[in-house]
Amino acid sequence: QGVVILTPRAKALASWLAGTEVAGLKADLRKRELVMETDIDNQYLMAKLNDQQRREAAVFEEGKDALGGLHFISVQKDEDDDPAGFWLLREIPSNL
Repeated sequence: QGVVILTPRAKALASWLAGTEVAGLKADLRKRELVMETDIDNQYLMAKLNDQQRREAAVFEEGKDALGGLHFISVQKDEDDDPAGFWLLREIPSNL
């Protein structure tokens, strides 16, 4: 499970993310938000979710749970382009 970010500024975004400590992505279904967690205590709102995106986010969270928190982020210019950045992440349960 993962999220692909398509942007014409893929190299700039990938460079910025490489300079942070990306911890993971979380979909807050109640607030309808996709949030990127970085460093120790920083969070960035990546998207407000419409109804369709909320359903996709629920599938993302279910898949992430089934894989023990494993997920990825890919940053690309377009669907046919190679990733400018790729992060394979594992969410650590909050009860640890």
